[in-house]
Amino acid sequence: MGKHGVKLKFEAEVSSFEQTPQSPQYQPLPPWDLYTVLVCLLSGYILVPLLLSNVLLLVDPFMQKSEQLFVEQSVTLLTWLAIFGILQWKYGQLNRYLGFALTRPRQYYLWETLLLLVASNALTLLLSLFWMLLEHLKPGLPLGVDPYADFTGSQLWVLAFFAVIIAPLLEEWIFRGLIQSTMHKFFSQAWSVIATGVIFMLLHASYLSNIKALAHVMVLGLCFGVWRERTGSLIPGMFAHWFNNGLATLLMFSKG
Repeated sequence: MGKHGVKLKFEAEVSSFEQTPQSPQYQPLPPWDLYTVLVCLLSGYILVPLLLSNVLLLVDPFMQKSEQLFVEQSVTLLTWLAIFGILQWKYGQLNRYLGFALTRPRQYYLWETLLLLVASNALTLLLSLFWMLLEHLKPGLPLGVDPYADFTGSQLWVLAFFAVIIAPLLEEWIFRGLIQSTMHKFFSQAWSVIATGVIFMLLHASYLSNIKALAHVMVLGLCFGVWRERTGSLIPGMFAHWFNNGLATLLMFSKG
């Protein structure tokens, strides 16, 4: 084979490698548009949960707060499952677009998850030290209150169930899957991570009165987003999300 033939073969192999899903850089653009994502967010987080929760409260106005919390979280979960079901039915290959397909050996995902855990926990530890130093230098600085300080034991258990079991899977599908993949149509990888991280932070509405909690959510969101770009997969972010939510839940119960 001549020199020209070797060059063409090499270029073909490189082109094939860059287009294969096994490449960490492989990010197929989803077929839906930004309007679809906005409709999904409004429906999944606001319209449907609020509507159905209020209907249930009208049916049972004496519902306890823990039961109300369970209903709200369950309705949100079922709404998002329905949304993803509709997206799968309309577009197909949802796992591929969201980055949930397993395209590499299990050892790869294990290693990347460990790296993400080290990176995210190191950053959150540094952030905690920063808050401690700031509170030491500026005592009485209004950094917010614990949004769950008034929760009863039953409410905390309901919150723990959804925060540890459900949220890591569902939120990675929504934010690093649905939203971040859509951002690739408009922004670079870096700006897609940042934009998704900001949306992730803002939609944690219960933390809006707590600057420290918001900062931690933002840092974790950025870490999960970076690893989504690094690996092309949601798997490391999901396991790291489970770990961080579980740790946060343990700390919440230890304070109570």
